[in-house]
Amino acid sequence: MQPYADLHSHTTFSDGALTPEALTALAARRGVRVLAVTDHDTTAGLTRAAAGARAAGLALVTGIEISAHWTREVHVLGHFIDPEHPALLAALAQRATERQARVREIGARLASAGVPIDVDALLAEVAGQAGNVGRPHVARALLAAGHVASLDEAFRIYLGRDGLAYVPVPRLDAPTAIALIHDAGGTASLAHPGIEGIDEQLPALVEAGLDGLEIRHPAHDADRVSRYAGLAGLLRLCPTGGSDFHGPDGPPYPGDHTISAEGLAALRDRAPRPFDLA
Repeated sequence: MQPYADLHSHTTFSDGALTPEALTALAARRGVRVLAVTDHDTTAGLTRAAAGARAAGLALVTGIEISAHWTREVHVLGHFIDPEHPALLAALAQRATERQARVREIGARLASAGVPIDVDALLAEVAGQAGNVGRPHVARALLAAGHVASLDEAFRIYLGRDGLAYVPVPRLDAPTAIALIHDAGGTASLAHPGIEGIDEQLPALVEAGLDGLEIRHPAHDADRVSRYAGLAGLLRLCPTGGSDFHGPDGPPYPGDHTISAEGLAALRDRAPRPFDLA
C-alpha cells in the first residue's frame, strides 16, 4: 500500500526516541501524507508536531494514546482531539502525577534489587523535556548506569510484566477514556487489538462509544489484519492503522502501516467536531 495516513506514532514527549520535528520530517521523507502523533497520556508535543508537519509538508492529526483498563490493560487512541480541552488536560495532569509516583516505586524496587538509579535526576530530565515519564526512560537509566547490557535486558529482567521491579501504569477505565476523547472532539479507537486480547469484549466497548479498531499494526500479521477487518465491519467500527513508531532503530518505520484517504475520511466523519487536514 502506498503510504497515506499513519495514525499511530510517538515522540520524546512520551516514550519515542525522536522529537516531534524529527518525527514529522522522517514521516514526510517516507511518503506519509497524513501523520497522527499519539503520545502516551499527553498532548504536550502536539504544538511542536504541528509546526514540524507544516515545515515538512504533511498534514497532522492531533492524537493521543490513553492507557486504560477494561478487564485487562488496553490502549485507546484518540484522533482529531482538541489538545487544549480542559477536562482532558485535567485528567492527563492527574495521570502524569501518578506516573511520577510509579517511577519512584520502580526506583525503590530497583534499589532493593541492587541496581539503583537516580530517580530524582531522571524525573528532572524528563520534566525538562516536557515529557511524560515511563518505563523506557527507566530502561535507559539502567543502561547508562551499567546495570544491563541492553534495553531489552532491562525490560526482560526488571521492567516487563514479570520483571523484578514491574509496577503497573495508572489507568482510566476504558469507557471514561472514550468519553474524554469524545468530549475533546475526537474519535476513540482500540489500539493493536491483537495484543490486547479482548476480542469478546469489543461489543461492550462499542456500547461505550468506541469508534474505530486498529487493523493495520506491526503486531498484526495478514491473518490478524483479515480477522480484525471482519470484526470492524461486523461491529460497524472504522478500520484504522499505524506504525506505532517509537524510534529510528525499527522496523517499523513511519508509513509501514497506513490507511487510505477514504479510510481516514470515514474516521474523521465520526469526530464530534470538524477537523481540517489542510
